[in-house]
Amino acid sequence: MLQGGSAGGQYGVFAEPELLSPVPQRVDGASIAEVLHGSWRVAPPPVTVSSETLETLNARLQATGTGGLVWSRIRHSDLAETEAGASLHDAYRVHTLDALRHDERLKGALHVLETAGVQPVLAKGWSVARSYPSRGLRPFGDHDLFVAPVEFLAAETALAAYQGESLMVDLHMGVPAGRGDWASVQARTHEVELGERAVRVFAPEDQLGLLGPHLLFHGAWRPLWLCDIAVLVESLSGDFDWDYLCSRPKRQVDEVRVVVRLAHEVLGADIGRTPWADSNHRLPAWLPKATLAAWSDEHYSTTTSIMLTEARVRTVLRSLRLRWPNPIEVTHRWGMPYNALSRLPLQLWDATVRTARAVGGAPARLGGRKRLSES
Repeated sequence: MLQGGSAGGQYGVFAEPELLSPVPQRVDGASIAEVLHGSWRVAPPPVTVSSETLETLNARLQATGTGGLVWSRIRHSDLAETEAGASLHDAYRVHTLDALRHDERLKGALHVLETAGVQPVLAKGWSVARSYPSRGLRPFGDHDLFVAPVEFLAAETALAAYQGESLMVDLHMGVPAGRGDWASVQARTHEVELGERAVRVFAPEDQLGLLGPHLLFHGAWRPLWLCDIAVLVESLSGDFDWDYLCSRPKRQVDEVRVVVRLAHEVLGADIGRTPWADSNHRLPAWLPKATLAAWSDEHYSTTTSIMLTEARVRTVLRSLRLRWPNPIEVTHRWGMPYNALSRLPLQLWDATVRTARAVGGAPARLGGRKRLSES
């Protein structure tokens, strides 16, 4: 993630959560799905959970950015008067204020890039948040800006040289493989209002094509991302080009199908206008189950390596436990079909490969640490 800034700013890649950080309390993923059901709508359905359940979920809702969404469901109920309700209301207020601050950062990033002759396209984050009924429902931080491959170096240089407040830009070169060529995807982009100026965003077909694989890559661990799928699907216009979306490689189309069905089966999203509304497209039972398990889980497990930071057995075992891959991420990572077969063999294979890579690279990492400590 590139973050243009002064001496106090930085640019680089955000690290994953600390491997040995305190483990949060495990919660019930099904209860999270229950309180988020339809929460993205203008008139969400009333919530029926108890105040005790809401209190148990509160910390996880806050941590995953869904506090504002749950507030929209409880605001007219007795739950709004509880301690958890007040906390969720505060989250909604904070998200609303943060959105204004991030708007200014986005404007700054666009100005920096356009001054350098770069024409970026915005995806995820702000461009998804605008589909929600109000600004406090969907928080966002960094700005995913996609630029033409030939403009990437100029964009990178301009952001690195910026001397103001950190702009929180996640810069992407072109579009991911299998999602079309840059020229054709860019030609389908359109401008939307950002205050007194405009920002270019991807067509809804391309936006959905980006968000689906992103959710699966991360093992669907963040419920907010599935709410994004739900709000996008329910807000699609009548001229949404399903033929264009379904002309992509079969794997890409299938992953969009999976996330659309997940939004329906887990959160109750209305997918009647999609090609996959029929019950014949129902997902294997392990997919919704794994999603709810990820929401219940004690850690964020997605990684391409297992970092065995210390030699003590206790630490190694905990490292392995925290990094055990969930079924969704390994299916995506290894390009396997989303069928009803058990994921356990694939999880074992994935863990074995990543452990071997980590062990093989350990001497180099330890050597680097030793040289650093001696310098």
